[in-house]
Amino acid sequence: SKIMKEKLDTQNINYDYILYVPLHKKRERKRGFNQSKLIAKKLGKIENIKVLDSIYRNKNTTKLFKLTNEERSREVKNAFGFYKSIDLCKNKNVLLIDDIFTTGSTVNEISKMLKLKGVKKIYICTFLTRINCY
Repeated sequence: SKIMKEKLDTQNINYDYILYVPLHKKRERKRGFNQSKLIAKKLGKIENIKVLDSIYRNKNTTKLFKLTNEERSREVKNAFGFYKSIDLCKNKNVLLIDDIFTTGSTVNEISKMLKLKGVKKIYICTFLTRINCY
């Protein structure tokens, strides 16, 4: 969270709320935590910005790291929904936290839906990205 804050500060990114990519209830119960949520909560405390629990995963998607880009996009299509608290984000800028950015399928799907909900700007911040070596 501290590393993310430093990067956000250097980029001069301003946002009204922090959101995070949810896990499906079954996966979160099995794992015991959602790393994106933990990162978001810590960043929210550091920045003094409210973290909204506004997104839920309504589809227990397969683990995406095994899938091709096309399969990932199909897998996350319509996999997310919103709680009523998303209405706070209308005409606001939000920061969406995910733990790892591989192809962007997950954050792209959520971002499309956030735009339909009236979110002004969506910034994506992830802790890791996959490096492709050829």
